[in-house]
Amino acid sequence: MTQDPLVGRTVDGRYQVTERVAQGGMAVVYRAHDSESGRDVALKVMHPHLAEGDQAADFIKRFRREARAAAGLSHPGVVAVHGQGADGTLNYLIMEYVPGTNLRQLVREGSLTVRRTFALLDQVLSALSAAHDQHVMHRDIKPENVLMTQDRRTAKLADFGLARAVTEATQTATGTVFGTVAYMAPEVITTGRSDVRADVYAIGVMAFEMLTGRQPFQGETPIAVAYAHVNATIPSLRATVGGLGDAVELMVNTFAANDPGHRPANGREALKLLRATWKALPREVLDRTPGELGAPAPAQPIPVAGVIDAGGRQLATNIPVTLLPSLGKPGARPANDDVPTQAMSTRPAPPRKRRSGALTTAIVLVLLLLLGAAWMSENNAFDDLPMLDGGTAGADAVRDDDAGPGGPSALGA
Repeated sequence: MTQDPLVGRTVDGRYQVTERVAQGGMAVVYRAHDSESGRDVALKVMHPHLAEGDQAADFIKRFRREARAAAGLSHPGVVAVHGQGADGTLNYLIMEYVPGTNLRQLVREGSLTVRRTFALLDQVLSALSAAHDQHVMHRDIKPENVLMTQDRRTAKLADFGLARAVTEATQTATGTVFGTVAYMAPEVITTGRSDVRADVYAIGVMAFEMLTGRQPFQGETPIAVAYAHVNATIPSLRATVGGLGDAVELMVNTFAANDPGHRPANGREALKLLRATWKALPREVLDRTPGELGAPAPAQPIPVAGVIDAGGRQLATNIPVTLLPSLGKPGARPANDDVPTQAMSTRPAPPRKRRSGALTTAIVLVLLLLLGAAWMSENNAFDDLPMLDGGTAGADAVRDDDAGPGGPSALGA
């Protein structure tokens, strides 16, 4: 194996690089020792090609702006950004070093129970809420960016805003949106534009994966995955694993709704829905992993509490309607003639009624084919999608009657 040339080097006369920790589509992360503070830090070095040519000055400007915004976030669930700088052609961030693993590894191991899944989602959404409160969007939520401490009980969200810096500085010249297609909201794929509700969508996809052990949309190419995000609703949880109940399916479907208007407005609203869903969970499933949840059940429309679905069925998820996005009058269909949100149907709408329409679908496919596919990374996440149109609060979610001798902290066990 070829030695990384940066390992053993001292960056900016201060940061002695000791090992390479991870590599992604935007940067390489190293562990380094800060000779001035005496602590270990994470040195995140942006790929040099992102700051080449005419885009160099613009990239560096945006990169520094987003770094300052990330550094302004102060929350125990957010990986702290200590500073940023440049050393020759290297543009880097100095971040909190989190020894341990990430959520991707936990999902691969299949060890996440329903209880622990909700505890970790609570922590992630608490961090995301703090960011959204300050009008900071993440833009690249995925299991790789959820770092776990060594005891694997605490989640910390990394890389706030960096995807924006890279995307804005490169999309004009290359026609590329940087991100991870497996977690990318439909509106990002079709327009390249988004707001904080795209973060909520990614949380929904991640929740599906944590509860089932697989991503909701899979394919051999990024084109296939992107097509599914734009043209299909998220698959039914109950058709993948059994016993979770209507409330959990409603939560995931609401987070990952195709229409941004049908999702929670921000991380804080999503957190409220997560905690309400926790209270409605069947007790018998709390300590089961995806492999232990039982056989799948036939997919059915999932109702919303206190509302009559399109088939006249009384909704009974025990989730207060006030915690859900506005879904219209009881029994009414959305004005845009989508699949009824009240029913939360997981079946694709008939072709003539799909939101995108046949023409839009054809345009999306043609543009994707023309712009080409990206490479699949080792963790089955996709990067560099062509653009189509130029503290921790996990324990707070525990039910009072679940707090045993160990107290609420048992939620994260």
